Amino acid sequence: MTSSVSVQRIDPLGTLDGRLVALAAAISIFVFAVVMTWHNSAHITGPLWAVAAVLFVALTSLVIVVATGPLRPPFSRSMHLAAVFSAVIAFACSSASIGHIDDLMSSYWAPIVIGVTCMTLAPYRPVSELLIVGVAASVLVGLIAVGEAPVAGFESSSIVAALFSPTPVLAMSFGGAAFARSLVLSHQRWESRARTGARRQRDREHVSVARSVQQDRITILNRDVVPLFTELSKRGIVSPEDRTRAAEYSASLRQLMVTEVNRSWLEAVVASSFGALDDGNRVRDPHRLASGMTAHQRTALRAAVLAVATGGELVRDSVRLAIEKTPSGAVIIVHATVASPESSWRSSLAPYFAVLRVVFTGLQISYNSSSLIVRFTYDTP
Repeated sequence: MTSSVSVQRIDPLGTLDGRLVALAAAISIFVFAVVMTWHNSAHITGPLWAVAAVLFVALTSLVIVVATGPLRPPFSRSMHLAAVFSAVIAFACSSASIGHIDDLMSSYWAPIVIGVTCMTLAPYRPVSELLIVGVAASVLVGLIAVGEAPVAGFESSSIVAALFSPTPVLAMSFGGAAFARSLVLSHQRWESRARTGARRQRDREHVSVARSVQQDRITILNRDVVPLFTELSKRGIVSPEDRTRAAEYSASLRQLMVTEVNRSWLEAVVASSFGALDDGNRVRDPHRLASGMTAHQRTALRAAVLAVATGGELVRDSVRLAIEKTPSGAVIIVHATVASPESSWRSSLAPYFAVLRVVFTGLQISYNSSSLIVRFTYDTP
């Protein structure tokens, strides 16, 4: 389980907060590539290869900057492969550009770029994938070093070059994978303790909740039913109008109990978040698909609902949620009217959209004039 889960998947907000590290790493590897290329300029016999190496490092930096942004999560496997193997290609180009040189470190600067890239992307991909990609990149780096060592004229053997060059890649990729694994295990232990505590708290609150529901029903009886019975006992005669009123009260109580039983967790969240503004019709879930969401999906959606209910970016009276069945699961469609400029609501809701993109799939945002429609899907059992 641990090896197949990424840090971004279980802690999307924490990963988003740490994006500054990824941005700093992306800028640093590009600057490092430019400086080292300039430092080796006297030994460069293939300037086009040298330029290509810098361009591939720039591509690696661009992938890191774009793919880790809040508008594009989750970080995909293809982006991971593109970033790492662009850096590997940069190493091949850099090696091809160098002529005779005795300084192994000056020639083989690109493995450091590859290693930093692997370590930077550790929070975004599963541990197993980090290890596989790191080992594959190390093997390719070793093969490139073996092929280039005789051309560069190193005094040491090709075997030494092959062992030296993959070391930064292996060290940093394994270090990043170990770091990601420790974070995942720590989060899973915390989640297990939180579930246990929540279960105990739910058991303690069960009695008080049942008493509260019972009290609500008693209040309705005292308000409507008791006056009717008191009036009947005084008159001693049951009229057709009395039968009609009794039937209405009975239907009302029955509808209330059915509503309480059938109310989903999402309807309860919406009702508590919007408070007096909730009209009971904000959520449309005829197939009761809300129960099929995972714990992470429920947490993300609950946070987004609360943000909308307490914020001023959207007209709160206009917010409606519909859950519809699809062949592979369910789709959630949120309709709302925008009450602020586009830049304002996009900036305020960007963290919530980023988290929804991670825990759900296919998030789409449609904005036309003042109308906002958000769609995202999830698999159901």
